[in-house]
Amino acid sequence: MLRGLYISMNSLNVQQAKINTVSNNLANADTPGYKKNDIEVGNFPHALKLALEKGSAERREILGFANLGNMVSKEVIINSQGILTDTGVITDFGLQGQGYFTLESPTGEEFYTRDGSFQLDRDGYLLNSEGYYVIGEGGPIIISEPNSFYVKEDGTIIEGEGEDAQEIDRLRIVEFEDTSLLRKVDGNYFTDPDNTGTEAENTRVSQRSLEKSNVDMVKEISSMIATARIYESSHKLVQINDELLDKSINQVGRVK
Repeated sequence: MLRGLYISMNSLNVQQAKINTVSNNLANADTPGYKKNDIEVGNFPHALKLALEKGSAERREILGFANLGNMVSKEVIINSQGILTDTGVITDFGLQGQGYFTLESPTGEEFYTRDGSFQLDRDGYLLNSEGYYVIGEGGPIIISEPNSFYVKEDGTIIEGEGEDAQEIDRLRIVEFEDTSLLRKVDGNYFTDPDNTGTEAENTRVSQRSLEKSNVDMVKEISSMIATARIYESSHKLVQINDELLDKSINQVGRVK
């Protein structure tokens, strides 16, 4: 009986996690460069085994577990390419490939994003909407000629025209073999706790354009409806198991 309650509760938790994930995807459907999130669901024994092994150099064989249903194993990033759209804005950059822009917060923290909606401040620093510096190979990027620069597909930034044109920096674009190791910290930002990022060799930069999110609104709404129904069913099962447990404790075996 307790097993049935645990299975129902775990199912409820999984569906709630799915609802939260889909809600976040829908909320960011119009965010440039946003990558859809999903969750991986595994059976309770497998998920518990992973939790026990995480961060431990010594891995021991697990002899067996009682099956207590499913639970969330991990959150994953769906890193498929979003559609590039022209904006006409000189400081907008879209990425084609698996790379991420590198940002630095005013406190020196490093972040990664696919959102290439940038602007220049009065000192010539290239910033995102939160005031984070866009990082190049030489550090924070500074552009002294805001109306006369362009960016090549490889991220090289050129100032001036004709004989006066000169390379001033190159966008630092990195990629990650396993994006599940990235940690989402806020909105469209990620950190790389294990320093797994490497130079993105096959990512191309498109100036005056932005990458749309890869969220499919129709699929996400359909998923939300289906998940809400399963959640409701799981909630009813929890109530039923709770009532049965209450009866077994308070009525079964009562001495008259």
